[in-house]
Amino acid sequence: MASDRLKITELDFDTIKANLQTYLNAQTAFTDYDFTGSGLSTLLDILAYNTHYNAYYLNMVANEAFLDTSILRDSAVSHAKTLGYTPFSTRSSVATINFKANSGNANAGTLTLPAGFSFLSEQIDNKAYNFIVLNDTTVTKADNSYLMEDLSIFEGQYVTYMFTNNASSNPKSIFVLPDSSVDTTTISVSVQQSASNTATTVYNKVTEVLDIGPASEVFFLQEEKNGKYEIYFGNGVVGKALPDGAVVKANYVVTNGPVVNKANNFVATSSVSDSLSESLSTFVISPISAAAGGAERETVDAIKYSAAAQFSSQNRLVSFKDYESYITNNYPDISSISVWGGEDNDPPVYGKVFVSLKPKANYYISETEKARIINEIITPKAIVAVSAEILDPQFLYLIVEAAIEYTATKTTLSEDALKLLIRNAVVNYKSVNLDKFDAKFIRSKLETDIDNVQKNAIVGCDTLVRAQKRFNPTVGTALSYVIDFDIPLQRGTLTNRLTSTEFSVLDSTATTRSVIIEEIAQSFSGVSSISITNPGTGYTTTPTVTITGDGTGAIAEAVIVNGVVQSILITNRGIDYTRSIVTITGGGGFGATGTGVIDAKTGLLRTIYYDDNAERQIVDATAGEINYETGRININEINITAVSSVDNAIRLTIESEDSIIESSKNTIISIDTDDVTSIVTTLTKAT
Repeated sequence: MASDRLKITELDFDTIKANLQTYLNAQTAFTDYDFTGSGLSTLLDILAYNTHYNAYYLNMVANEAFLDTSILRDSAVSHAKTLGYTPFSTRSSVATINFKANSGNANAGTLTLPAGFSFLSEQIDNKAYNFIVLNDTTVTKADNSYLMEDLSIFEGQYVTYMFTNNASSNPKSIFVLPDSSVDTTTISVSVQQSASNTATTVYNKVTEVLDIGPASEVFFLQEEKNGKYEIYFGNGVVGKALPDGAVVKANYVVTNGPVVNKANNFVATSSVSDSLSESLSTFVISPISAAAGGAERETVDAIKYSAAAQFSSQNRLVSFKDYESYITNNYPDISSISVWGGEDNDPPVYGKVFVSLKPKANYYISETEKARIINEIITPKAIVAVSAEILDPQFLYLIVEAAIEYTATKTTLSEDALKLLIRNAVVNYKSVNLDKFDAKFIRSKLETDIDNVQKNAIVGCDTLVRAQKRFNPTVGTALSYVIDFDIPLQRGTLTNRLTSTEFSVLDSTATTRSVIIEEIAQSFSGVSSISITNPGTGYTTTPTVTITGDGTGAIAEAVIVNGVVQSILITNRGIDYTRSIVTITGGGGFGATGTGVIDAKTGLLRTIYYDDNAERQIVDATAGEINYETGRININEINITAVSSVDNAIRLTIESEDSIIESSKNTIISIDTDDVTSIVTTLTKAT
């Protein structure tokens, strides 16, 4: 009977036991049997537990059989290996210094800093960290000193292990590196043919197997089951096989990972002797770039993503996704990456790929690190004739002003406590949705998060979002500046328009004035200019220029030179235009066309200050121009003598035109939580 069958698809403990009991109740031997408290109930518990355990085990086994569902690191690593992917290890922070050793001997000589020569960094959380030179570095004496410029030093301890190959006990020539925090990018391997034959050969790590033959002196690297790494050698077909009794020497750095990022200022821990046998201990060590690039080993989730991405890219850099996955794998100390082609740049630059990186623990990557990423990571894999350039992220900060109406009787929170919860909601929205490339700010979703802080008490939320760009001017030099918001901007009014923080300039009388940049709010929108899109041909007399649209009064005249329309002059801009159509007729020629530029698309900027009577005084009435459609601001040549802010940055703030703000290329949208004005909440009690 169908009712006698067990329901084998229900696998939680309670359901399994209930199904077993239902099945037994249907048997004549257990008619009217009371299972509650009986010994048979205990047996049913055991059967249910055993069935539940087996079901769970089989489900987990099935999950671990596939890369995208695996949970255990061993499983993910194993699947990644079949795709030719090795998860990255803990990475060492790398700093760059200039190292100068002064000599008291005037004779010519050389100085070699040996691999493993160490330095101590300044303290981070009351602890100094060890940095080492990875490879022997030699320079020649000049002016009684030895100078090593742009010397890279790696955080960690330099260790060496020796292994002897035993063909009987280790036929596959696999050797486990005993340190779990090894930086695998620093591994160097050399092979001595035997204990008696001291001739040594350097073996290189395999990155591409296509060019590996039976005589190739290479080694392979993989992560083993307990999380440690192992090196192994060829089999005589793919890679040269190790002879029995060969001595393998492995050098590498054991590192502390990302905790050492930003370390700076170093001192040498020992003296060094030059080729003249002079012991040198007087060093001048100048930091060039602080330590960066340190990272934890790759997580399971990252392995599952990167293994598939690298397999699809086949270890080459062609598409944008190739660049993203390969750079992320080889430089893991980045939280976000953006890649775009030069043809999409403004202005276009063909034959170039642009990359922007946001590090995990800083705003920017140093110039030294950029050069290292290009030379060591990108260039060896990039297509010939395609160069790469790394650009710093450009930050677009949002100023959020939330006006909240709430019912005081429906909450026990004070106004300060409610404001704190609302601020935390904004900060959480920022953490989840912003601070990365290709981010999108959606005002309605932020307002929903704010409403959810106290659903019963908050009646409604209305947020005003302003965008802010910051730039550091060159003080004391007359320069022009271009600031790109890269989003549509709201055309200003008398009460809501672009403003800036204060900075100092000299006015026409050479008096220092503390000024701000201010948008000139216009109550009309006329046609400010007409750009020629086609000059036409064959014009013998001046053609008629007609401007139509939703405004009135715009008048223009064409200027003819050598039979073509050279320019069109506006004699009356008219008013109330938001769109315009330009028509050119007559004059004996044909083909001339033009496009009207509406005042609504552009606006003017001026610099002003307030005198002792609190009256606005204009220093420069034509300080710059703003394009509301593109979000580009051009500041005309200006000599800024001082900046009032602590970080020497001038802040330009203006309302966004759209409630959805998207980042593009190297722009990162963020909310500066260290700025007390970035999140402002106004509470109003509902009546």
